[in-house]
Amino acid sequence: MKKMRLHIYVAMAVFVVMIIVGSFLDLQINKAIFSANNGFGITVAALSMMVGYGILSAMGGMFLYHGLIITKVTWQKVLFILVSVVILVLTVVLCARKEFFGINGWNIRSLVWLGYLLSTPIMGACMFGGYLIAKKVNNPRLWVLVAIGAAFVALALLLGTTAVKSIFNRPRYRLVVNEHPNLFYNWWERCTNSKDLISQYGYGAEEFKSFPSGHVSVSTLTIFGATLIPFVYGKEIKHQVLYFYIGLAYALFVAFTRMWVGAHFLSDVGMGGLITTICAYACYEVVIHNPKLYENPSLEEVKEVQE
Repeated sequence: MKKMRLHIYVAMAVFVVMIIVGSFLDLQINKAIFSANNGFGITVAALSMMVGYGILSAMGGMFLYHGLIITKVTWQKVLFILVSVVILVLTVVLCARKEFFGINGWNIRSLVWLGYLLSTPIMGACMFGGYLIAKKVNNPRLWVLVAIGAAFVALALLLGTTAVKSIFNRPRYRLVVNEHPNLFYNWWERCTNSKDLISQYGYGAEEFKSFPSGHVSVSTLTIFGATLIPFVYGKEIKHQVLYFYIGLAYALFVAFTRMWVGAHFLSDVGMGGLITTICAYACYEVVIHNPKLYENPSLEEVKEVQE
């Protein structure tokens, strides 16, 4: 499992190069590839976050297994079940309100209710998948590993989708190209008058959340999942490296589509991916040095915990 460190470095390097190139060519690249209201790009935006949120739901399913099967103390059982329910509700709401038919997706607000109908079974299936994985592994310590992973996932999402955006308030390219060319800001520059522009011209606050890319930050959780899965099983898995690079390719594909529709610049998508990759690396380092978190205990220990 230690071999994954090099591949995480590769992913980090890819995103760093994107940020560096974007620092000089952000505007030129977007001018070259921008396609306003591109249907394919918008569809990818509506659906691309599902994989990342699905990983989070799967973590909730692992907590659910411990709450229903392994944990015997009532208050602990209730706590595990409650955490699982919160994760499921959170992923469903985020997918329904912000992705499928929300402002980041097809942007048909009257159909948000349909988003709930679509996202509930999808996230529910992901949670059930996590439950089955936990059942197969049957490791009473698995919940500790998942809790650590979930904490780093939450950190990545907080930074990549909310906190850093609120600091920089960078205008999206589609706003720059359609309305005010002088609103172009480099990624390291803060747009300090965003609130005034919103109130003066009636722009939505979402138009000032370009840096970093939340879609790429969430999509890069595929790399996080590929890194964490071997620890869940307590052993190397077949084609682990292949899964990792499929996840990286997926994140880069989402990154391109976000620039294609003018939602982000190259530096935005690079930083979104880098934030999640750094969090994945930090989680990896914490876990790799604590083998008790992922090594399967003896059969006697499992029976003792279950009894």
